[in-house]
Amino acid sequence: MLTKEVDYRVCKWLLGNLERDGVLSLDETRLALSKLQEHFEPPFLEVDVAGGEIGDGVTVDER
Repeated sequence: MLTKEVDYRVCKWLLGNLERDGVLSLDETRLALSKLQEHFEPPFLEVDVAGGEIGDGVTVDER
């Protein structure tokens, strides 16, 4: 079960690095990510941050 998840995460990580290094544009990265999601159908996709932004902008203080 987790093989699909791990394969997807590795590919997503590689895409992020390719985008950061200027090999892929943001649009190319998003298209490739969409195709990866269709191909792998990772079990934890519903909790994935696919839009590139992490978090919802809320700052949590130390309590």
